[in-house]
Amino acid sequence: MLNESHSLYQEALRVWIAGGWLMLPLFGLAFFMYYTALDLYLRLRLHFLLRHKVCQLSDDALEAELSNRLSILKRLIVAEPKSTIEVRRHFQQVRQEYLPVINRRIRFLAIVITAGPLVGLLGTVTGMLSTFSGMVVQHGTKFDNMIEGISEALITTQTGLLVSIPALVVLSFIIQRRNQLERCIARLEYYNVTLACR
Repeated sequence: MLNESHSLYQEALRVWIAGGWLMLPLFGLAFFMYYTALDLYLRLRLHFLLRHKVCQLSDDALEAELSNRLSILKRLIVAEPKSTIEVRRHFQQVRQEYLPVINRRIRFLAIVITAGPLVGLLGTVTGMLSTFSGMVVQHGTKFDNMIEGISEALITTQTGLLVSIPALVVLSFIIQRRNQLERCIARLEYYNVTLACR
């Protein structure tokens, strides 16, 4: 078992070295990508509106939740609304409090995810350049020099895709959660507007 893990480590190190200098920027991109994705996912998963599943609550269930004096939802509701305009202004501020930060982080994550395959493509170009320069070099065998260039091109391309494709899937889950948060705020706004109309 220990011998297998040691050989696996050596194989990973060999692939890392064969990938060339662009493996380091790809590692940095992967770190930023998955750190941002994890932070966003946890922020949304632990958000009190999503934990209470506010967008699925009926008016009676919301009223029961708001009657609890310890409920955190109370601070999002206008207690005695004078008009629907007042409620809509209040919920515009609520949206400004919660959504812009998440939207900025989602845009940043999308940019970083897009950069992964592009860095891999840059590795393809540098690998092919190494291949062509290996054809004209006089020392060593031309075949070995060509193989090094081709392996660099393929490894960086593959790494860029392997890093970005799972992150793209995670991003789609994050966008779903963000949309669910928007629906929760809209649900509370609708409930508060009905209170103002009574």
